[in-house]
Formats: sequence, C-alpha cells, structure tokens
Amino acid sequence: MNFEDTVYRMEFIHSKEIRQVALSTLIDDIIDSLEHYGEESLMGKDFCAIIGQGDGETKFLRLLRAAGYENHPKGFFSELIEQLEGVNSNIGISIRINNVALPQLLLISILEKIIPEKKSISIEDVPQYEKLTNIRVPEKDRADLQKVIEKYPVKLSMHIIRQMMVSKNVAYQYLPFVEELDPAGHVNTWIGQFHQGLVEQMYQNRVIFLLNMSCPVYCRFCFRKHKETRTQANPTTDDVKRAVNYIRKTPSIKEIVITGGDPFLNKANMACAIDGLKEIPHVQTLRLATRSIAYYPHLFYSNNSFWLNYLKRKNLELQQEGKRIEIATHFIHPDEISPQCLDIISAFVKNGMAVYVQTPFLKGCNDEGPELTRLFSLLRGAGAELHYIYIPCSAIQGNSVYWTPISKGLEAAKYLRAHLSDRIIPRICTATPIGKMDWHTSGWAVEKDSKNDNFIWIRTPYTPDYFKEFAPIANELDIVRVNEEGTIDVKFMARIGADSLFLGPRKPISPKKQDSDKQALEELKSVILRDQRIPQSIVSTGSSTLFRTHETRVEIDSDANEKDIEYIKNDGNITDVVISSQKDAVECLYSIGKIINKLQGIHHVNAVRLRSLKFNYAPERYTDAVIDKLGNLNRLTVVNPLRLEVETQFLHSSEIKPAHANLTYLLHNKGITVYNNTPLLSDINDTPDEINKIAYKCREVGIEFHHLYVAGLPLQKTWSEKHPVDISDVIDIATRVRRDGSGREIPGYIILTELGEVDFGLTCKMFSENGGVSVKLLPYDLDYFKTMDSEFSWPSTLRVDGDGKPIVHISGLTNTADFYIS
Repeated sequence: MNFEDTVYRMEFIHSKEIRQVALSTLIDDIIDSLEHYGEESLMGKDFCAIIGQGDGETKFLRLLRAAGYENHPKGFFSELIEQLEGVNSNIGISIRINNVALPQLLLISILEKIIPEKKSISIEDVPQYEKLTNIRVPEKDRADLQKVIEKYPVKLSMHIIRQMMVSKNVAYQYLPFVEELDPAGHVNTWIGQFHQGLVEQMYQNRVIFLLNMSCPVYCRFCFRKHKETRTQANPTTDDVKRAVNYIRKTPSIKEIVITGGDPFLNKANMACAIDGLKEIPHVQTLRLATRSIAYYPHLFYSNNSFWLNYLKRKNLELQQEGKRIEIATHFIHPDEISPQCLDIISAFVKNGMAVYVQTPFLKGCNDEGPELTRLFSLLRGAGAELHYIYIPCSAIQGNSVYWTPISKGLEAAKYLRAHLSDRIIPRICTATPIGKMDWHTSGWAVEKDSKNDNFIWIRTPYTPDYFKEFAPIANELDIVRVNEEGTIDVKFMARIGADSLFLGPRKPISPKKQDSDKQALEELKSVILRDQRIPQSIVSTGSSTLFRTHETRVEIDSDANEKDIEYIKNDGNITDVVISSQKDAVECLYSIGKIINKLQGIHHVNAVRLRSLKFNYAPERYTDAVIDKLGNLNRLTVVNPLRLEVETQFLHSSEIKPAHANLTYLLHNKGITVYNNTPLLSDINDTPDEINKIAYKCREVGIEFHHLYVAGLPLQKTWSEKHPVDISDVIDIATRVRRDGSGREIPGYIILTELGEVDFGLTCKMFSENGGVSVKLLPYDLDYFKTMDSEFSWPSTLRVDGDGKPIVHISGLTNTADFYIS
C-alpha cells in the first residue's frame, strides 16, 4: 500500500473526539521538523544524539531505526497515534517508542497536523472543557470545577491546548482547578493610586493604558482573573483620545505601558494610542504588553503578519521623533518555547524593537533554577532581554497553589548567578501595592506583621512626597507606614521562609551630595582607554588570550588563536563570548569577524559581546560601513542563533550625547543591543543624583544600563583604595534609581571578585572584617570551579566558611553605617 493512501482515524480516549490524518502528512511534517529544528537546543541532547546530523529524511530514518521501525514508518506512526490518543496534561508521562523519548517540540508539531485549528475558545462548562483537553474530570470535582469556571473565566487557544497535552507545566498555568475556590488572598492586589478612565498610574513617570479588557488565553495566576474584570466593556477610541490628552498635559510622564487584557486584540484603540502618543514631545517609550507571543502566536502571523508589519512601520515613525516601541511579554517555563515565538521575538528585535520578558515565579512550575536557566537561554538567543522575576506570585484569591515563600525566590537567584549568563539574569522584584522594589538593593523585608502571620513588612524605596502630586491617597492607606529613614514600609501578604531575611529598619543617613571631580574624571578616562581588557580568570585556561570569567562566559582577545576556539568548543556550558582588545573592538573588526565565523559553528555559544569604549568616546568611528559589517555578523535565528551585542562604559552622565542616541538607533535596527557597565567611583559618580542621571540618559538614548559595578573592576582597584565606596551610598543610589527612574533603567548592582561576580546584597553575604568589608559568595563552591578546571584548588589567601562557600575581602568598599543589606 502506498503511504499516501493510509489515513489514521484517531479517537481521543477521554474526550471521544475523532480526528483523521494522512500518513503522508505526518511523514512530511516530521521530516520538515527534524530538518529545521532537530538541534540540541530545541530537541535535547539525547534525542539529537540519536538523529545525528544531516537532512530531515536522514534524521527520520535514524529515528525509525532507533525506535525499532526501520523502513516501517507506518508502524512507527501507528504506535505514536495510539499513545497520542490518551495524552492529556494529567498523565504527565513522556511518549516513548522502543525507549526513545520523543521531544515535546516534535510531538506538538505532529499535533498541529492532527488538531490544526488556530482559534481561541472560551470555556463555558465542564463538558466543553473535557472535550477540548482530553481530560476526564472526576465526578467528585465536577460541581466545584463548574463554580471555578463561572467565577474565573477560562479561555484557551488551540496552540496552548496542543502544548498542554504534552506538558503539565503549560497546563498548570491555564487550566482551571478546584483549589481556586480557596478564599485566601486579596480580591485586588493592585490598588492603582490614580485611575482615570483607561489610565492607571502608580509611578510619577509612567502610566498604564488599558486598551482592551480580554485576552485570547487567560492565565490562572493573573491579578485581573476575576470575572468582573474579564467582562468589562472595552474602551472606545474617544476614551483613548482622552487618555492621550491627559498624557499631553502631564510632562512628568515619559513611558506608557499599553496593556489590557491584550491590546493586540483591539486594532482601533492601538492605532489611536500610538498615533496620539507619537505627537507628544515628552513621551519617550511605548511599551506594548502581550503574552500572545507565547500562547497565541497566530495573532502575529494572521492577515499577512499584520501586526509585525504595522509595528515595524510605526517604530520607524517613532524613531524619527526620538521615541521607541518595546514589546513586553511573559514566559514561565521552557515547555512554552515554540519556533513561532522565537521567530516573532527575532522579527521584532531585528527591526529595532526590544523584547523584554517578565516571569512570575510559580510554585511547582518554575521555582527551581534549572527550568529558568533553560528558558532564559532560549529566549536570549532569539534576541529577548530578561527583565523581572516576580516573587511571589500575586496574592490574589484563587492563586494560593502558586505561592512560594520569599526565600525560595532568593535561592533561585543564587542558582541563576552561578549557571546563567549575566546578560539574562533578571531583577528579583516584588510588586507591592504601592510599587515595585528590588530585593536587597532598593528594598528588603523588615519584620513580620505582629497581628497576622500571613503578612510581612517590606521597606520600599518610596516616600510620602513621591505620591503627593499624582496619588496623595497612597499615604492614607492602612497598609503603609513611614519608617525612621523617611521611606515607606508596606504590609505585604507573603511568607518569608527564613527569619534571617528580616533585616530590620535602617537608621536615617544624610544622602551623599557633592560635585564630581572633573579633572580626575579626565585622568580616569585616559586610563581605561589604554587597555580595554579585563585580564582576570576564575580558573586556569592555559592561555594568555582567553580568560574564564564564569561558567557560561569567557573573554578572549581579538588575537585569539585556534587553541582558544577549541577550548570554547569543548565546553558546552559556555554560551557567551566577550571579545576585547588593548585597542577598541571597532578597530579590530577583521580579526573579530574571523572569530565570529568560527563561533557560528559552535552551537552552544549564542552570544558574542564586543567591548567598545569608543562607542562612548569616539562614536564617529561607527561609520555606515562598520554598522553594516556588525549587522552582517549578527545572527538572530530560531535555530543556533549567535546574537551580537556592544558593551560600552560611561563614567559620568555628561559623557552621554545625542550622537549616542543616533548610533544606538542604527544598531538597534540591525538587531544589535548596546549595554553600559559603569564602575562606581567615589568623588566621580557615587551619588544618587549622578547615577540616576546616568540611568535616565542611558534610557533616553536607548542604551541598556546593565551593571553598576560596586567594586572589583581594574579601574576601581586602584582608585577606590584611596577613595572607597560606602555601602550606604549604594543603598541610597538603588533607592533613588528605583523610585525616580523607569523599571527599565535599573542596573544590576555587582561586586566583581577574583572568583567571579555576585549581586550586591542578593547573592552574597556582606560583613565587616579587619576594618574592611568581606563577602561570602553564596552561588559558588569548590565543585563549581572543578567542573571548569579539574585541577582547581582554593587560593591560599582565601577563607572558606563551614558551608563550603568562599569568603573574600573586597578592596575599596567600606560601611560607615554598619547596616548590611544581606
């Protein structure tokens, strides 16, 4: 019998739904999937070892042989179909044929041929739910589940239904569950200090536009999950115009988050908002929020990719006005990753629109480090930026199964610091009722609430004066109090998990105010331009041109040799390669191009970063030819990407000029991100005012403020010995930047040590010792370094604590107030 004549009749066991699919269709699909996506990053190391290299047909033949069906695809698919008939998210087992585990991405591709619909569906009752999901609800749960569906609306896309059939971690986010009837939690976790029409405002400098009240899929953990929110009438274009007029009259607002619901479901409102806001001089950024990239990618491909093409055009128009579009989205677990979502992200980034990801922290889903590490690595290769991890999940009614203690999120931060590229470690953030705070920089846990064990008091960066102009009601809430230092503590519903995290109040400290030493600034500038390399390695590499700076990162000289490339090739943990030189990267593009061409064949490397201080000090060196060359070296793809980034350094806000904005826009339109690492230098830039200006100006010109190095860079080792940085000033700086800046302006506060980087306060333990400051490096132990160098041993000058964590002295850091935020 010809394969083309074979048609499978499927009957899903629980739903009794019947589908038909031709064998020829399945063969064509699996060959296509294996040819285009059969790589380790997407389908896993073990499976790719089976299918090997080659075209899709060759890989399929190897799969058939390993599965015990050599030259017998009909038998292979007969067994596969039989297993797929019983799949649903409750089973939670992998599909195996002759002990060959088939990757989820491949199974979903096959399910797309069996269940090809692309629509979004509202679930009204339990029978409809069972029919769509192939789940049989136990009799004892049916009445309660119906109550849940009526109280918290359920909506699913066919894309999500296919993913849920083979992933419990996806289903966990979208399927209703009887535990949602648990009344624990708030009715509304977000107070919205200012609410006028479709405008919500919690911050002086940015607002939310609610353009559409529904989504194509409803997340069960959403803080807008109640039925009365989901069923609100959508705003009209007249409502949008009134909101735009409010922005026009409020010059303090520079960023607008356009959200909902999903604003991409309302073309008229979206167009009205973008066109109106484009004409307002003080507006800098439009942030368009959608989760459809993950759960309803068809939205961006429908109507000849209307939204992709529309936003490309609008972003160019906004750039002409000195503005930009950014895309905000959520991803929770690596099982959500699809070729479509990676393609959409890359399409936006290649056309000058940053895509940033925010990740709610969900108990039993992504509350361990490895899931987040894989998720963030895949998103980074496509061009995404990782912005926040929200801990804990919103304390809304019906969400209690998702809640984790604060300590769990902070533990995950240590894992990420050890095993993830520094470029994709998100800020660990909590959204309190009066605004966000970043753990152990701009805020911390003060104490338990004395009246209710379910609440804690959190020190925030906000002050009563902050809310006076736009939301004076915030100061009247019964969940806030003004502490001794003049900031606001807020009562927050969460479990701490470890009482040692309660740090108590901080005594008032006079903020540092002084003018920068301009002469010293010029001298320091000349020092850093002499040699841009950071020749420091945490383990031996046997090379004078390659330095291991992290498990995932190496720094190589532009004169790197074949031995250096081989070192990178032989270590699958390396994802990032920083290329530096005594000269500037822009002066070494020929040799850099040769290195990148070699790295393109090393598929575990997905990012190359060029250190270029001349981006700051000589932006004219970035000619059209240079920008075109860099664009050609940047490879944002679904499979085996190798993205290109430019790393620069600003010591002072006065260095950031309009020329940097023009250059950044040109690079963004090639899909190239520019980020800044600033060393904190006493008497140069170590005041809240100055770092806030650097953060603001970086944001204004489109440069990501990546790291504020508190200590440890070569320049700091010499300067800070005589001009130490005070820990109290770092807290004041972080407080000011969080309070007065956009959330997209906030850097990571980093301490660089001989054994690697740690986050100030968050992934290290700081304490006074021998008249100075020492830190315990919480992410690292001896085994960590031995995985990179089996001969590694602790330096003789190093002290190791009883738990195996190293302790190092930090030169140039002091603490006059004796308050440690760790």
